[in-house]
Amino acid sequence: MNLNNKPPILIFECANAHGGDQDLLKSTFSQFGLISYPNKHIKLQPFHYDTIALPDFPYYEVYKELYFSRLQWIDLIKDAKKNFDGVWLDIFDCYGVQVLEENLEYIFGIKLQASVLDNFEIYAALRHINLSNKVLMINVSGYNLSSIQDFIALFSHCKVGEIILQVGHQAYPTELKDTGLQKISVLKACFPEIKICMADHISAVDDMACILPILGVSEGANLIEKHICLDRAKAKYDHSAALEFNEIQVLVNRLTGYSLAKGGAFISLSEKDYLEKSIQIPVAGNRLNAGSLVAQSDLVYRRTGQAGANFREILDAQKLYSVLADDIQLNSTIKTSQLKPARIATIVACRMKSSRLKNKALINVVGRPLIEHCLNSCLGIESADLTILATSNLPEDDVLETYTLNGGVKLWRGEPDDVIQRYLDACDEYGIDVVIRVTADCPMISPEIAKILLEQHFRSGADYTAAKNSAVGTACEIYNTEALRRVIGYLGKAEHSEYMTWYMQNNQDIFKVELIDLPPEMLREYRLTVDYPEDLTFFERLYKELDQRNLSIKLKNIFDVLDESPEIAGLNSHLSLAYKTDKILINRLNQATKINILQQSL
Repeated sequence: MNLNNKPPILIFECANAHGGDQDLLKSTFSQFGLISYPNKHIKLQPFHYDTIALPDFPYYEVYKELYFSRLQWIDLIKDAKKNFDGVWLDIFDCYGVQVLEENLEYIFGIKLQASVLDNFEIYAALRHINLSNKVLMINVSGYNLSSIQDFIALFSHCKVGEIILQVGHQAYPTELKDTGLQKISVLKACFPEIKICMADHISAVDDMACILPILGVSEGANLIEKHICLDRAKAKYDHSAALEFNEIQVLVNRLTGYSLAKGGAFISLSEKDYLEKSIQIPVAGNRLNAGSLVAQSDLVYRRTGQAGANFREILDAQKLYSVLADDIQLNSTIKTSQLKPARIATIVACRMKSSRLKNKALINVVGRPLIEHCLNSCLGIESADLTILATSNLPEDDVLETYTLNGGVKLWRGEPDDVIQRYLDACDEYGIDVVIRVTADCPMISPEIAKILLEQHFRSGADYTAAKNSAVGTACEIYNTEALRRVIGYLGKAEHSEYMTWYMQNNQDIFKVELIDLPPEMLREYRLTVDYPEDLTFFERLYKELDQRNLSIKLKNIFDVLDESPEIAGLNSHLSLAYKTDKILINRLNQATKINILQQSL
């Protein structure tokens, strides 16, 4: 039996407003049967004056007046069934059980008032009837949760199809504060599998009479019970809380409207259509060149007739290592089809002109040239499509042509002094969009750090990405080829591009610079670069220790060895980097690498 239909079942409680007049009750059926509502039920109260009360009870004579015979009830129940989707019986005594049994095929459900839940006569009589396809509603007004749990267990033995709990007691009229609205959420929480019915008996002339049921449904009630009568002024009994036809129509309209407002998909077609027509989508706030990435700072948001992706879609595409395939003009949208897979290369700059350590790139460390150690580390950077050794076209660097690890590394020879131009020429030759920059004096460059930097580079839409801090010689840098091309476009040449970093970090008003914090486990104060004889001694010892421990060249292994071997770490810890400590050099670089766009335009 499905009670999940929307709107909720609405039970019209006839009670005793008929005053014992069978024709008046039938007229009530006919009139309220005209109400258009998809889950319209009616509830009747068959009882016998001698089995509901003793003659000394104050309402005994009233019960006599309200009594209908079993034959009358057969006629009434059949007539009610013609006008309503379901007929319920209020059971007060064994006479009511007898009427139920004689009309079982027409009955949808039965209700037990709180006052009869302990009536063992009724319980015993119900157990002899097949109620497997009927609903049993028990009113739990006045009972605590423990007692309610006991009643549920007790009446489960009646083998009914479903048990429903009802809140709301019959004080005529009930004051607003006594309606029991607050109980619904408590019962739903304590008995989540059981449906709840709300029956309020507030004065029919109170504005809340047609509002409380809506509040009950919003709290989680699945059924609503409401008293009805044809004319309150003429009704002899049970009229103060009973709604007349026009008032019930108001309630029905509100219940239907509430169900419409609450029902439907999480996103309706109407709101989807509104959003699609009115949403502000990202457009380029400035020209974006092919080969660049899209950052939030590149975008403004406008309503437009142009089709385009939202920023999440752009970002999702970039996270897959994509760059712009086309130029994007000012105020143009960006489509995901305008992004292409980026071609990424690790480019290692190397020359033989070292002054402090002559020909240091070819100096053997544990039997292998320094440059080969560096290139091997670079080949571990998984997201790079290729690794390029970029040297000059001068004869002194001819010797480096043989150090390509049997073709595993590409070679590029170009501009001797302008390293940026050398990089750009290599990128043009191999179709590179994004550069992972490494210098050849760093034999233990970390693929783990490179992965973090590269992911953040595409996530942020940067031109340049680097770590804020790292162990010297472990971290690479990420550049968009398009950004390096702009440096040359602004300056014509980059005379100090051996210090390529300065052209980015010194011009953060021009380039999108992303500086990130590495995880703590990737940070140390060790020096893992080669510039002095002490550095060679350091690496010789470090490689041997790693080999003795049978450890691979991974950042964690390197740090573990150095953490446990302060005598190795101390071999070169006193050395410093000129570009970090030489104030004259720093000042010169700050001045020489600063780009003044206004001057360039003049």
